[in-house]
Amino acid sequence: MSRGRLENEVEKFVDSFYKYLKQEKGISEETASAHAYQIRFFAPQYLIEYDGKSLLEVTGSDIEDYLGNWYIRKVLNSNKSDVRPALVAFKKFYKFLHERGNVEEEQLNDILSACENPQRYIRRFETYFELNPESETWDNDFRNWFMGEYDEKEIEVNYKQPFEQNAQISRVFSAGDLKSSNTSILNTFLTFLNYISENNGMKLTAANSFIGRKHILALNKAMSSPEKLKSTANQPDSGTIHLFYNLSRTLGLFVVSAKNTLEVTPRMDTFKLLSPKEQFVVLFDAMWNETSWVKFLPPHSGGRPEWVQEERVNIASALSECDVDAKYPFAEWINEFCRERGNAEDELDIFIIAAVFVYSVFDERIAPALKLFGLLDFEYKKDRDKYLVNRGWGIEWFAITQFGKKIFKNLLEKCT
Repeated sequence: MSRGRLENEVEKFVDSFYKYLKQEKGISEETASAHAYQIRFFAPQYLIEYDGKSLLEVTGSDIEDYLGNWYIRKVLNSNKSDVRPALVAFKKFYKFLHERGNVEEEQLNDILSACENPQRYIRRFETYFELNPESETWDNDFRNWFMGEYDEKEIEVNYKQPFEQNAQISRVFSAGDLKSSNTSILNTFLTFLNYISENNGMKLTAANSFIGRKHILALNKAMSSPEKLKSTANQPDSGTIHLFYNLSRTLGLFVVSAKNTLEVTPRMDTFKLLSPKEQFVVLFDAMWNETSWVKFLPPHSGGRPEWVQEERVNIASALSECDVDAKYPFAEWINEFCRERGNAEDELDIFIIAAVFVYSVFDERIAPALKLFGLLDFEYKKDRDKYLVNRGWGIEWFAITQFGKKIFKNLLEKCT
């Protein structure tokens, strides 16, 4: 079949699919459009251009190659959060074609089987983006990834193993230092864990495997200092809950199952049995060193969080030079920090102009996290506009606590 005829076929089937979702299934226009878009993208961009095939010739192998290979490498800004929406659309579309008599039951079952376990494709995304293009072994690493088998089952993990204590962090402060600090992280995090335990097995959102709105609002209400959240809030709208969710996944306190539910692991109980100091060390190490700061931001945020995290040694060193409880204008401090890191004059001017945007993850997520840990204090500008409020930006001043000074001065400037 010629390309033109294939493209006309796509339009005919997708238009019929869209009308079917709206008129027969009563799905909202927004959702129906989203499902139709997935097929409209898949067919011409991959199926026709790459393979010269009709939508009626699709097999499970096509779905596997599309989401487990082509989409990851070829689509700009592709993200593992794209997996579940695509699979939902594929399942609905091919069930629709089967009902219309366009595909046989055997073909449908083959396609549905390929759509059964989203974690297979999510893991493909994760392992691909863990590859280092600058590594001397890049060619071999990529070849192994490209030729690698899809994981049919969850990767075996020993969730009963003890937590490793970062010795550098642990020796910097005492249990007495922690007790006299203003940290609220431990009690707040335990509130979060207790809620998760009580609601073990909760269904997560389809798009990103996040905690659903009902639980977000209930969790926020249970906190000792609730955030101001709208009734339409999603997980990333809560800096605290989004932080705790990602730290918990880093530490293996819970996992996302193949059925997209949140499942508690034995490591949660192991964490609860640690001393307060041990819990603090484990959490801080997970936040500062182990978790990508990209994950603390809402999906598709701007800035350069990966650059900022690479600068954390220098950030810690600069913070260690601040006087305890002295209030520093936040924007000016960031600009001065960037000035010290700049090189040539022309590059420096551009860097300074973009500094607040580039370092937005520090403003939006890391500074509030450090406040929870009791390492710094800050206040937002009272006249922040709606955009800054929605993004969590606009810190007016910050101050280092005595506890923060001790940690930044004696440890973090040495972290790698």
